[in-house]
Amino acid sequence: MHWDGSMFRDVQQMPSRGSMVFQPLSIAGYRYAFLGNDYSFSKVYRYDSITGLFQHFQELNTQAPRSFAHLNVDKQDFLIASSFKGKTHIYRHVIIDLSA
Repeated sequence: MHWDGSMFRDVQQMPSRGSMVFQPLSIAGYRYAFLGNDYSFSKVYRYDSITGLFQHFQELNTQAPRSFAHLNVDKQDFLIASSFKGKTHIYRHVIIDLSA
């Protein structure tokens, strides 16, 4: 949302049917939004500073997630996704440079 002086205006909308959690997190200098879903894969969006919008980045197969948390251990970044129906998943945050 954006405040225009008199009211909030939409900046962006994301499909969220079946969603129970929407969690923004900053990991290793990147800004993400995690949209957990009970009916399909959870969506990961990464903020694009050029467009000023969150772009679809990845999908996670986590059953009925209820929260996402960032943890930094020994210079490694992890994403923890707790689940209502299944096991908690821990993902390692890895950046791969494909520019070469």
